[in-house]
Amino acid sequence: MSAGSPVAKWVGKWKPSARDVSLLIVLLVFCGTLIVRHLGLLQFLEFRAYDFFIRQQPKAATSDPIVIVEMTEADIHSPSLDYPISDTKLAELLRTLEAEHPAVIGLDIWRDMPVPKLGVGIHEFNQVLQSYSNIVAIFTRGDRLSAPIAAPAILKSNSERVAFNDNFVMDEEVDSATPKVRRSALFVNSSGGENFDSFPFRLAALYLQQKGIVPEPDPTDPKSFRLGKARLRPIEPNDGAYVQTATGEFQILLDFKCPDRFVRYSISEVLSGRIPPGSFREKIILIGMNTPSVLDERVTPFRRNHLGVEVQALTINQLLRHALAGEKPLRFWNDWIEDAWVFVWCLIGGTIGYRVRSPWRFGPESAACLLAIGGIAWLAFSYGWWIPLAAPAVAYAPAALLVTSYVSYHERSMRSVLMKLYSRHVSKEIAESIWENRDSFLDGHRPLAQKLVVTVLFTDLKGFSTLSEKMEPARLYIWLNGYLGAMAQVIQNHGGVLKQFTGDGILALFGVPVPHTTRAQQANDATAAVKCALALGRRLVEISHEWKQAGLPSVSMRAGIYTGEVAAGSVGSDDRFEYAVIGDVVNTASRLESYDKSLADPDLLPIRCRILIGAPTHELLDGKFVSNEIGLLEVKGKANKVPVFHILDEKSEPSGTSATSIS
Repeated sequence: MSAGSPVAKWVGKWKPSARDVSLLIVLLVFCGTLIVRHLGLLQFLEFRAYDFFIRQQPKAATSDPIVIVEMTEADIHSPSLDYPISDTKLAELLRTLEAEHPAVIGLDIWRDMPVPKLGVGIHEFNQVLQSYSNIVAIFTRGDRLSAPIAAPAILKSNSERVAFNDNFVMDEEVDSATPKVRRSALFVNSSGGENFDSFPFRLAALYLQQKGIVPEPDPTDPKSFRLGKARLRPIEPNDGAYVQTATGEFQILLDFKCPDRFVRYSISEVLSGRIPPGSFREKIILIGMNTPSVLDERVTPFRRNHLGVEVQALTINQLLRHALAGEKPLRFWNDWIEDAWVFVWCLIGGTIGYRVRSPWRFGPESAACLLAIGGIAWLAFSYGWWIPLAAPAVAYAPAALLVTSYVSYHERSMRSVLMKLYSRHVSKEIAESIWENRDSFLDGHRPLAQKLVVTVLFTDLKGFSTLSEKMEPARLYIWLNGYLGAMAQVIQNHGGVLKQFTGDGILALFGVPVPHTTRAQQANDATAAVKCALALGRRLVEISHEWKQAGLPSVSMRAGIYTGEVAAGSVGSDDRFEYAVIGDVVNTASRLESYDKSLADPDLLPIRCRILIGAPTHELLDGKFVSNEIGLLEVKGKANKVPVFHILDEKSEPSGTSATSIS
């Protein structure tokens, strides 16, 4: 892009406003959050929230039809049982359970070799497996850390009767120290082209098959399938808070809604006949381990020591609720909707940082927004949607803080400019009003050029030139500074802006820099200017007594006041500029001050100050002052001369009568 191109010229002229910079900060924070999020660096926070929601959700009404038969520590130490349980005792256990007519039995105990190894009871065990087709045994596929464990040899060729029980997926990318189980595989295609079901899916499918429910393809989605009232879809690599997670199998998220208390019996209780009749009829029976000496535990969002057989049971419970009750699996937004959600909160953070300038409001409002993010995420979760929580919170916080920091810096810069222009010339109240209304007249770092209706007060000392020739310079300046300082204080007390000193002259403005657009405001400005002039005269009388006691000369003054429209703004370079008003109003006020100097000698007036005003100011005073019309003044640009009025005093009674009062 050449330096002379239109784009380059536009860039060179473009001066970003605070709003532009704030929006740029929001966009940068949003882009940064997206990068961090899509790199997976926020997974840990998202899953902490997910685990919390999982623990707070309501539980299902019942775990029925699931019953757990477990080998306990007492069973291991029982004289009639051993660990591992022998083939003979296991066969006896299965026959006892089958006598109760269960729907399906899941054997969550490995039987890849005879127990004992001599094979004394293997024939009896195999006979039970061949006699009952509703018994499902387990095998493991193995991984990089462990070798596979085979299914019972008698069932090796019967894929309907065996299932893998290493179906739980550890979230190692999320929980690097102690990976948790949040997912379960339902089935998988082996390298040899065979399909194998997971242990809980095979048991649930056999149970549902007896009710006439079988898995069916989903015509709307080849990746999904239907199971009764449910449509089951495999989790994708970027679903929820996952970022490129491994999903090579058909996996689902576990909802952990199954009640913690299962109907459970020990193996000893079953073998000794101490189970109420009908306890296993048409039930899904899981046979597993519950012994501290033989660990079979998983870390889940609920517990660090969740029994493996219990996690299998709650997986079955979830599948049955989906298929029979029509409960929907957890759903997720598309990536672009999640990104838009993050941007919305990033924008909200920037907006609050830009608009809320009080720290007493910023803290509570930010806390309310962060609570709102959490509340909305929880509400969505309770309705079956998992939406981002950490990402919008992480986007909101820096956007709000950075924009707040920038706006604070920008405001400090503006305040510095404003105070540099006005702090020495206006009262504290006017300075605060200027700051509160800064947006209406400040453009960047310089006052905005605008048209204003102002009342100009111009004063000058009578005979100052003669007086200055008679005094020593040092003494003259001490005397003059005392006078100007006293007059400046009076002007500030009446709400005027002290524009400049011109030797012994003073130029003050009323109605700047905050625009006063209504007649009432402009009338207040005119009234304040006239009251200020009267107060200047009274103050001059006071300091004249002080001068007389100090051996200094006394003086009197003349004042001219005129109201009209001016152009106001800043003049000068970026490094050195000042607030200025341009218009004939200033010149007219100066001409009123010097009008017919022989008229109404200020030395003879009680307040030692002659005050002349023009007709526009006179019209705005609404009879509040005693005055005389004393002549006409020719004003540049006007065909007719302007009447000139001499202000004598402020009326003490609103209804007072005087031949010289303003009508």
